[in-house]
Amino acid sequence: MNEDLSKDVNQQVITLQNTTDFANRALGLYKECKEIEAKVKITQEWSKVEIAKTVAKYKTCELFLTQTFAERRQALNKHYDVLDCAIKNCDKSLIIAALEGISRIVTKSPLEEFQQFVALYNDTSRTLLDF
Repeated sequence: MNEDLSKDVNQQVITLQNTTDFANRALGLYKECKEIEAKVKITQEWSKVEIAKTVAKYKTCELFLTQTFAERRQALNKHYDVLDCAIKNCDKSLIIAALEGISRIVTKSPLEEFQQFVALYNDTSRTLLDF
């Protein structure tokens, strides 16, 4: 009978050890899940920030290009107005000046300025606005 009791105790000890091992593994998995959840949350927040930065960068570039081409169009229109007036008045020097102004505008690509702007915008070692 003592032997049966010993086997029963040994069996219960083994069961208890297995249960403890299972509980320890479950606890480890729980901790790992919590760590992963924390990392996912950090990644989601980082993603929101990066998306906001990308949208802001897009909007800034869009505004830069829109304004640059609008200024260019406005300047060209003024030069063409001067040219029209000069042609009506047969003013050769004003015709030449208007054509030179038009030529300066159309030979310079606004995209060169945009490339410089983007390079400055992407340079994290420099501040765009220094207040």
